[in-house]
Amino acid sequence: YSMADHCFTGSPLCDFVKPEPKRHVQRITIHHWQLRDLLLCPENRRKVIFPCQNNVVQYDTAGGKETSLLKDLTFAPTIWTSRYGFLAAGGQRSELVVRELNGSWAVTTTTGGSINNGLCISNTNGEKRLLVSNNDETIKVYSLPSMRLIDNICLPTAVNGVTISPDGRHMVAVGDSNEVFLFNITNSGEYVHTVSLSASKDSNFSSAWSQNSDKFAVASQDGTVNVWDTRSTIPLFTLGSKQSPNAKGAARCVKFTNMGAVDLLAYTEHVSYVNIVDARSFDSQQVVRVSPAHLDYHITGMTFDPESQSMFVGLENSLLEYSIDTKARRRFPLGSLL
Repeated sequence: YSMADHCFTGSPLCDFVKPEPKRHVQRITIHHWQLRDLLLCPENRRKVIFPCQNNVVQYDTAGGKETSLLKDLTFAPTIWTSRYGFLAAGGQRSELVVRELNGSWAVTTTTGGSINNGLCISNTNGEKRLLVSNNDETIKVYSLPSMRLIDNICLPTAVNGVTISPDGRHMVAVGDSNEVFLFNITNSGEYVHTVSLSASKDSNFSSAWSQNSDKFAVASQDGTVNVWDTRSTIPLFTLGSKQSPNAKGAARCVKFTNMGAVDLLAYTEHVSYVNIVDARSFDSQQVVRVSPAHLDYHITGMTFDPESQSMFVGLENSLLEYSIDTKARRRFPLGSLL
């Protein structure tokens, strides 16, 4: 079937990705109806990682080879992450598995609380840390690989996830309220809550930082994505979804590109659509339908490769690989309007 694209602006310059993806037949398993950030391409642009039933697998998009990174877990991973040589997966009953990718070290434990909604691995002043967001209204911070509990941050709502700015100085936490919690990370590695923001009308499930750490975006159940400058309490931009206010239009997963020459922001809807926005001016948008016109496909996640050459979108039975038109993006100087 054809993956037709559509531009809200009507401008031909908003074809950020080429509309016909390469389709890889892969099973990507959703274990929680609202947690849809199950796709990462952390290091190699051809190697995508995702959960399949009780496993976490790495798939080579060039050769088609699958490698099992976590096999036959005793729980179905609702969330997972990988960075700085570690991989972690969490479950519905506070289960947590962490392993070193290039070594034999691994640990299986429980964090306490209930559902582990989000995982984030950071490098704070040279110390690798794992931050676990839980339904019990906490963010537990562990040192890796010792798994020593460094901090237990309490929030007034169930926590769905945190993201840390690329410069390591800020953290955003989101959860089951419409509040967005902004933290400073001190030179000594402490988390200091600075301000609570709100713009959406419903729970927030995903956040992301721009590559230069000056902006962050938050995706909400109400179908909006709000973008803030770290220096302001008022959103710079509020973006909508194609299917809003229908529940199908809930914004589930938001990501910025990783490379400086390609500035894009993308976010998924609950089913069928991915929105791609110019992250320099926020005045151009491409909407990509990932399913046929008469069918709705659940989206399991979305990610950019480290070199910002491809955007990967996960469905329950396939992995879609979209090429980013990097040459067209680089023709425009930083800050110019498309």
